[in-house]
Amino acid sequence: MAKAELARFIDRWTVEYVRIYPHPIERVWRAITDPKEISVWFWTASFDLRVGGAFRFGDGDMHGVFEIVDPPRLIRFKGPFPETNPEGYMQFTLTASPAGTRMTFVQHFTPGLVPHPELHADPADHPAAAVNPWRAGTLAGWHLAFDALGDLLDGIRQRQVALEESEWLPLYRLHMLQTQP
Repeated sequence: MAKAELARFIDRWTVEYVRIYPHPIERVWRAITDPKEISVWFWTASFDLRVGGAFRFGDGDMHGVFEIVDPPRLIRFKGPFPETNPEGYMQFTLTASPAGTRMTFVQHFTPGLVPHPELHADPADHPAAAVNPWRAGTLAGWHLAFDALGDLLDGIRQRQVALEESEWLPLYRLHMLQTQP
């Protein structure tokens, strides 16, 4: 797969990733909505895949409900952490393209929310610093996850890349300083 662009900040609270996967839209849909498949490229998952149905990732730390389920084009995870993040969501939009499927992923946090205030600001010299909802590790982690999604779709054995050792962490630190509102 070609090297993907870095995420784009829509505003301080919203980030967007765009990927093109050379696979049919139905295949990409299955990879992002089947708990067995998403558990390969992202995190262990359990889903009740219907509007109002619950989702959980990991040990339940990341959870919420499905707000929109429109196969095979749109899915919105309300949350994560809907108790403290009422306006937050993670959304996948899929569009068939001549090259395969264009996936747009958007994550939005409730304005003013810092999801992990116990974590130090990263980058520490960012103007928003401790009140920034994003950390370079979060952004690089999504980037690595979408690389792993591409590997799954391509039938490539999953690479184990430690976040701290990835090329993406320093790139996202710089990217945040240069582009984040």
